Amino acid sequence: MRAVFPGISSGLACGLRIWGSGRVTEGSAHLYDLRASIPSAWIQTGLSAPKSDGVNLYRTPTASRTVLTFITPDQMYVQYRYQLYSAAQVVTGHVSLNRQPIDTFAFPKGQFQNREVSGFSKVGTNTLSVDLDCGRAPCDLQTIQQYWTQVSVVPVRSPVTSVGLGVERWWLDAPGSLLTVNGTGALRYDNVNFLRYLTGNQLQLSWPEGTRVIDASLQVAADQPFRATFLADKKVIKQIRGDASQTAAPTLSLIGSPQARSLTVKIDCLTTPTLPCARIYFARASVVPPQLAAPPGFTQLALGGGLLLGLLAALGLLLRLPARRAA
Repeated sequence: MRAVFPGISSGLACGLRIWGSGRVTEGSAHLYDLRASIPSAWIQTGLSAPKSDGVNLYRTPTASRTVLTFITPDQMYVQYRYQLYSAAQVVTGHVSLNRQPIDTFAFPKGQFQNREVSGFSKVGTNTLSVDLDCGRAPCDLQTIQQYWTQVSVVPVRSPVTSVGLGVERWWLDAPGSLLTVNGTGALRYDNVNFLRYLTGNQLQLSWPEGTRVIDASLQVAADQPFRATFLADKKVIKQIRGDASQTAAPTLSLIGSPQARSLTVKIDCLTTPTLPCARIYFARASVVPPQLAAPPGFTQLALGGGLLLGLLAALGLLLRLPARRAA
């Protein structure tokens, strides 16, 4: 039996809906299972009708490029899951969303491996394509089977929300985010929340120069005991321990680090320290944007204040002058 993508069943129980028509609606997440059928509003080219190996359904490529066309009413997160299997050759899949490459992965010969790739859609018609590459020789398409093809389409928040009094909240996991992150893999969706897996033992959350960050927050989780150390301007500002049942999710004040351009998080995995163990959720920052962060110069304040005091003094003098009596 081919491997099942972890979390699909539990995700459905948490509210991710399998949708049949393919009509993506705002405000709801949908899982489209393309193994047996294609939604009526979608178009797929380059793959055969469903076949069976006696246990699972699969499709055979009919061309070296397969294309899936669908419509979204807004920018949305799109996660594509698939598995390419060939007993005869290594098959590399080059995946693009709206002609922008989002993943390249070589599926080993004779091995069953799943792949999840993701990106953000645009408003209107979208195309997701997979180009097959088998090295120097053309792919023998009849020896390739594509299993477990599924697409999740998930609403996303605005990258910037207003907190009030000139303060904004910037969100990392949104299209066009002003925050950037290093040290993690691509954005993923576990059928409940967005997350990113660390690729090493630390990550760095950054923001544009001139931004005054008031506080920053993210949630660190792992399946083993861990220690999370948070640094700004190379100074430790917080250290928290967690484990499989307890995440680390502090809100970190950065008022004392006005020149900080980033927040660094170091993760020590306490059971298997040589391997990355952590993942992060809900990364965001409360900021005064660059156009508001720089205070007025002292000269401007002095001139403005002096002019105002002069006008008030003149007004007070006029009010104190005695009224003239008629001759």
